[in-house]
Amino acid sequence: MRIVTAIMSVLLSTSAVAASLPTAPHLYVKGYAEKAVAPDTAIVNVAINEKNKNLKLAKSKVDDVMARAIDIAKRYGVESKHIYAEQLNVYKQTRYNRTTNVEEFDGFKVSRNLTLKLKDVNRYPELLQAFVDSGINQFNNTQFVVEDKAEIMKELKASAIKQAKLGAKELADGFGVQVGSLYSVSFSPMSVPVQPYARGKMMAAETMSVNDAYNVGDTKLKAEVYAVYYID
Repeated sequence: MRIVTAIMSVLLSTSAVAASLPTAPHLYVKGYAEKAVAPDTAIVNVAINEKNKNLKLAKSKVDDVMARAIDIAKRYGVESKHIYAEQLNVYKQTRYNRTTNVEEFDGFKVSRNLTLKLKDVNRYPELLQAFVDSGINQFNNTQFVVEDKAEIMKELKASAIKQAKLGAKELADGFGVQVGSLYSVSFSPMSVPVQPYARGKMMAAETMSVNDAYNVGDTKLKAEVYAVYYID
């Protein structure tokens, strides 16, 4: 056992004095699991910009387009609580006249941003086209996320724990020792300069394509677990 202990100390750690690791012979292992998941929600950000020397006309145009866009969002199943229309932004713009060397008034730029949460990502292309038709003229970044992931993460954590157990047994079998009792476990790595023995498992899922023009792709969810076992 003393020979095996020396070997394991070299392989796993020479920092037996670290507070988060036991001083007795031990195994430090990592379990890992991941899964490619099709996004179930699109967070869409768009805007309407209008420029006119008549501020009242510019504001009226922006308000009309924003009202149509909000109505469209609701028709596409977006709940009111998931629609956020920002306040009106007004900027006075000038233009430099090279003939007179004077900054001249060029008009008012009026804009409003709209952010919404679309739960049916399959309708994302249709929603964009409807916004274009309504007069929306600025399309910002769209985030595709997985909101309903509680059950998936529960599954991944269970798989990561299983991998950590298998990793501990695999490592112990390789050195002809027995895995002892569990010393500690965490879903975060320990604050020690040691790399745990890792045994991972890839969990694949089918890619979901919104349609031919908009391929959203998958979001990768992952879970990690770190465990320390005594050596018998």
